[in-house]
Amino acid sequence: MKQIKKYLRVKWCAMLSTLLGLLGFAACGGKEVDEPCLYGQPYANFKVEGAVLNEDGKAVNEVKVYVRDHYGDTTKTDQDGKFVFNANYIFPDKSYWVMTEDPSGIYQADSVEIEPKFEGGDHDWYSGSYSTTHNFTLKTKPAEPETPEENQKTDDPEISNE
Repeated sequence: MKQIKKYLRVKWCAMLSTLLGLLGFAACGGKEVDEPCLYGQPYANFKVEGAVLNEDGKAVNEVKVYVRDHYGDTTKTDQDGKFVFNANYIFPDKSYWVMTEDPSGIYQADSVEIEPKFEGGDHDWYSGSYSTTHNFTLKTKPAEPETPEENQKTDDPEISNE
């Protein structure tokens, strides 16, 4: 019975979508080719660029840079430690957390909260754009302490490791 209801619901939605399409209604698209496929949702362009350095001031490459809770957009630093994070059509929020993560595990993660002031919006849904520069300085992760079991191990055959 549930499968029949689901089948009928899918068919009803398909017929309704076809009818609305024939009448000229569309859920997305616009006059401009680059206009996003958003229906009734404000959007903005958000850009952060900068460099990731270690405590000695040397560039750290292959560090992931992303905005927390903004899925899908991630960039990595190049050989010079530089990055450009560009999120077009992002939901214009009051603040964003820009995060760094070192996949090699040598450096601690770092983050900064950015409160953008979007400018240049030209209609009700487009809130404009914001661009800033931020450099990160990553600290080396502290060495993990040895466990007591590792301290007691010995290579002397006369001493038991039990």
